Amino acid sequence: MTEKWSRAVLRGLGSRKAPRLPDTLRQYPVGRTHTGACCGKPLGFKTLIKPSKEAVQRHVQALRKILQKSQSLSQEELISQLNPVIYGWTLYYRTVVSKKQFTVCDYLLVHMLWQKMTRKHPKKSAKWVKEQYWRTIPGKTRTFATSDDSTMYILRRHTSTPIKRHIKVKGQASPFDGNLLYWAKRLKDHPLTKTTLGKLLQKQQGKCRWCELLFWEEDQIEIDHITPKSEGGDEELSNKFALHRHCHDQRHAKHDRVYH
Repeated sequence: MTEKWSRAVLRGLGSRKAPRLPDTLRQYPVGRTHTGACCGKPLGFKTLIKPSKEAVQRHVQALRKILQKSQSLSQEELISQLNPVIYGWTLYYRTVVSKKQFTVCDYLLVHMLWQKMTRKHPKKSAKWVKEQYWRTIPGKTRTFATSDDSTMYILRRHTSTPIKRHIKVKGQASPFDGNLLYWAKRLKDHPLTKTTLGKLLQKQQGKCRWCELLFWEEDQIEIDHITPKSEGGDEELSNKFALHRHCHDQRHAKHDRVYH
């Protein structure tokens, strides 16, 4: 991003000289403590990516269509149809600035559900409709859910999907370079992470279970059993953990001192 291009953006997106950007991408003027930088020089603005109004409208319209076609569906079936749509859409936008849009979608969905249920029971009071279809879930406010505690169906909220920023791939790293430690933290379905060590590194978030320090690329990593096989331990993943080679030696040295 050149300095000339940056100045054009700061002059205003409506300017003829300013570049035309997608609706989801905007530069917001900020102070020097929050500004982005290019080649070490402050730009005077911060770039934020958000779901566009059109994307939010399409999503809300998709939810509305489900509600319109669900006249004969039970509450369980309705929730089963809404949840995958909500979860998929929020997963797609969770890497950008979406919290406000998630909250708006939750508000609109509750409003549409309330309209649907009050029309379904025109002779019932608002209190009855609320108690019939909305439950108090621990840790949450009133939630659209079924009354059966054993197999309770709960409507997923957009805001329940946490925002998770995308982390740029380091340097020339590639999923095929054999760097298991690095890619185990980033990928879930790559062949490298299907190995026992890959699964353990994901489970432990790249930390040694003995010293609780992060693994480095040059570290020697070994796998040990939590309960030794000589004491009845099995080969299940839950009975294994990854640790540094020197931590492995320390663990066994301590274990030997205890039992000898």
